[in-house]
Amino acid sequence: RNKVNIAILALLVFVVAFAYIYPALTHYDPFANLMDPASKHLGPVEAMGYFGASLKWILGTGASGEPTFDAIWNGSRISISLAFLCAAINMTIGVCIGAVWGFSKKVDMIMMEIYNIVGNVPTILIISVMAMLFAPTFWTMVFALTITGWLFIAYQIRIQVVIIRDREYNLASRCLGTSTIKIAMKNILPFMTSVIVTLLATEIPSYIS
Repeated sequence: RNKVNIAILALLVFVVAFAYIYPALTHYDPFANLMDPASKHLGPVEAMGYFGASLKWILGTGASGEPTFDAIWNGSRISISLAFLCAAINMTIGVCIGAVWGFSKKVDMIMMEIYNIVGNVPTILIISVMAMLFAPTFWTMVFALTITGWLFIAYQIRIQVVIIRDREYNLASRCLGTSTIKIAMKNILPFMTSVIVTLLATEIPSYIS
């Protein structure tokens, strides 16, 4: 019912859609004008005067004579794709493991030790090491952002699970012999939708950053 939220969501959908549609309809070659020194670092008016009136020159040109407008949207498509893919992987693994982690005290002992070790290593350091060990490609970034990224999500889920794991319906399920995984997936996760959505909303922009 909040019109401001609807307007902002519509803007978000437009930006995401445009980031995929525009590059698909245009051919972007960042080095097409590399050998033309007159095409570099042009303002919007200069670029349109040199190349002709076109949407792609609306923000001028860059250091290689590339259209800045096209460069922004091609970069946006890569960033958004990276964020969505990493969020899907990390959230799936993190939520499932976090649910079991918070409910099982045996798993909790093991995972807390892993978290205490890995959590002290800066994420940017892991990404840098992965980029040095492997070619700095899209899939290297995905691997670097997901190799430990799920652990921090799992820890957040674990905190929420600990809060609700000893409620009456969970104790009843345990007494009836229900497995830990089934209790975590059926009794706990459905009540954590808002937490999961909030985590997802913060994870996606963090991967873009």
